[in-house]
Amino acid sequence: MSRRVTTTAIAIQRFPYGETSQIVHFLTPDLGRVGVLVRGAFRPKNSYQGPIDLLVRGRIALSMLEHRELGLLLSREVETAYPALRRSLGRFRAARHLLEAIERTTPVGHGGEEVFRLFDRGLRALETVPPERVALLVLSYDLRLLRTLGLSPELGRCVRCGEEKKFSRFSAAEGGILCRDCARADEGVRLSKQAWELLRLLDATPLREVALPPKAALNHARNLLFSHLAYHLDWMPQDGPLRPRRSRVLRHA
Repeated sequence: MSRRVTTTAIAIQRFPYGETSQIVHFLTPDLGRVGVLVRGAFRPKNSYQGPIDLLVRGRIALSMLEHRELGLLLSREVETAYPALRRSLGRFRAARHLLEAIERTTPVGHGGEEVFRLFDRGLRALETVPPERVALLVLSYDLRLLRTLGLSPELGRCVRCGEEKKFSRFSAAEGGILCRDCARADEGVRLSKQAWELLRLLDATPLREVALPPKAALNHARNLLFSHLAYHLDWMPQDGPLRPRRSRVLRHA
């Protein structure tokens, strides 16, 4: 038995299928991440407004078959291709980071409205945010995505003793910050006070209310979060504005 579903969707992954078709993964608020067969995507006339490209949002109609993961795309009406992202290399690379985060964290059948809205808002914000704040926006996005997944790092108290003491190190394996009394000298990475304060601020405050931090603090904060992403998601982003400098040492301020 099949059912017809109409929903908003953003294309997040695509594969060629035969000579004229595609298999596409969409992120939707109603079905989460869903895979669909797009028959005749490369034919001159189709019901999809051309082949499916990544990072395009639209209204789609699809047929979902019971007990099958792969649906069938019936039609699509494009709403936006986030055009400002495609006119700026920096913005597009940041959008690719957001996209890769979704690919890594959201399997088929998972996601839903909260993840979809976060992704869509992130892409729309990237179109208008001043260039110097792009890296800060992506850092904020990563924190919010981790919170949605239940994988947020603990930033308010020591993950071992639970006390709000003088913090010394950040341990991805332990899931957050360690105080001087609990941290071993070779454990995790040294914690920059400015980076810690920036992450706490981003985690609790709308991005528009966060002032642009010093570059060193931003670099420290992104390296802390990268270590958390690498440990818990087995993912170290290799491209985009947040590429870590692996030789950098995070020193205690």
